[in-house]
Amino acid sequence: MNDSKKIVLITGASSGLGLAMAKCFLSHGHIVIGVSRHRPPVELPHWIEADITQRSDQEKIAAFVAEKFDRLDVLVNNAGMGSYATWEELPEAELRKLFELDFFAVVALTRILLPQLAKAQGSIINISSAAGKLWVPCMGAYCAAKAAVAMFSNTLGVELSRRNIHVLDVAPGQINTGFSRRAFAHRDVPDSPGSSRTSPEKLASFVYRAWQRKKRRVTYPAMLKFALFWLRAIIPGIYQKVSLKLWKI
Repeated sequence: MNDSKKIVLITGASSGLGLAMAKCFLSHGHIVIGVSRHRPPVELPHWIEADITQRSDQEKIAAFVAEKFDRLDVLVNNAGMGSYATWEELPEAELRKLFELDFFAVVALTRILLPQLAKAQGSIINISSAAGKLWVPCMGAYCAAKAAVAMFSNTLGVELSRRNIHVLDVAPGQINTGFSRRAFAHRDVPDSPGSSRTSPEKLASFVYRAWQRKKRRVTYPAMLKFALFWLRAIIPGIYQKVSLKLWKI
């Protein structure tokens, strides 16, 4: 990866990890296009007000990139939302809205921007989640959507490899981004032992380094992948009992 300026488009750039990643890429001299429904609290060189679940807005984003730059070096599919509810509690309308943003919009925006990414032989960075690797009760819809994003990343990476388009799947653990405040919440979120005060800025720097190194799959923090293995394969019964107690099921 050379040090020349890259054209980087980041969804969900108004807050949390999206904003932190916008600042990170800017600090390294790259050109950032922020996409969000609300204006970011800091001035970005290029900002598009858009709802990425809407086809008309997806086309608006693609037209902006094509007309302004005629290429795209990095697409960061970051925008997303969560849900705290059992499958019985979650209304179908909310389930569909979550999948529209967390999965279908990721696929649609990637597909519509592929011609510009192909011109640059660029990179696609998809933000999935550790919750897509380990079931979390009362977060089933989010787990399912992020697992779908991870499989999208893995299969897409193989399909695009001969066109020299790099795909990176990022699976973060709990990060202090205000995620819970924006989620569909039908029950209180427990103060779990895995909760984290890790800043989005630290995760943004980690993702930037993984992109530079052409990584394909990363978990953050790195030690989390070992914890996930233990919970899935070694002590699933204990994990289930603790989860039932924490969520008061």
